[in-house]
Amino acid sequence: MEDLLEIKFLSSLENDGFEILTLDKLLGKYDLTNHYMTKPHRIKFYNILYFTNADDYHYVDFKEYPVKKGSLIFLNKNQIHNFSKTANYQGYIILFTDKFLSRNLINIQKVFYNILSKPYILDNCFEEFETIFKQLLSEYEDKNNLFKEKIFTLLFNYLILKSEKLLSLNFDNNQNKKYLTIFEEFTKLLHKNYQISRNVNFYAQKLNISPKHLNTLCKKFLNLSAKNTIDNYIILEAKRELISNLPIKEIAYKLGFIETTNFVKYFKKQTNISPSKFKEQLGF
Repeated sequence: MEDLLEIKFLSSLENDGFEILTLDKLLGKYDLTNHYMTKPHRIKFYNILYFTNADDYHYVDFKEYPVKKGSLIFLNKNQIHNFSKTANYQGYIILFTDKFLSRNLINIQKVFYNILSKPYILDNCFEEFETIFKQLLSEYEDKNNLFKEKIFTLLFNYLILKSEKLLSLNFDNNQNKKYLTIFEEFTKLLHKNYQISRNVNFYAQKLNISPKHLNTLCKKFLNLSAKNTIDNYIILEAKRELISNLPIKEIAYKLGFIETTNFVKYFKKQTNISPSKFKEQLGF
């Protein structure tokens, strides 16, 4: 059984913590019918994908997302993704690390915080974003520019801020910002405690809010109930574990299920497929 491949950032670029290249350069020289980039793999760094021409799909955490001209995708580190084998798209990819982000002055938390079961995807961003990506690539490839890093950082910050503006759900008043802060705290708690509890009341108590309030927040930001949000997160973690060599019994225990049968029932209830069948379908 093949284990899940983890892709680390290139050690030769670790000091910069950043790379940008065209999708043609990334994908064009490979036979994608059997390449790791078209198989599910976990990235240990951040990605931004921008498509200048596309009529295909990209796969993130085992879900298929259509991409077209002007699509922009943000991927958090540790997410699992893969390209289409047909690779019918052109555009750019930016890869960067926490080290690179630490040198930036802006708060990018809202842009890159993982929204559980789906990546951030923007459409129809063509004209202005194409200009930004062209400039970023130009600055990146200019080895003799003494102001390269400063200019590059400004362009990158502008890209993030512009994206944040488009991604934000009208966070233009203090009330909405307060809601966002509470919701982000919930996602952090879920990340730390999903193996302990799958109960809405547990998280509501930790946040000092009512279960109804937590449900309202999840509806506002994800269009899901609080229970669905918790279940989606646990199922995503389960899927990530299932494409490994760990026995299902160990995965169940790792996810907080005392009995393997309870995990199997839970997984099947949420996905309409058994854990073993899920592994089989993905070839693991």
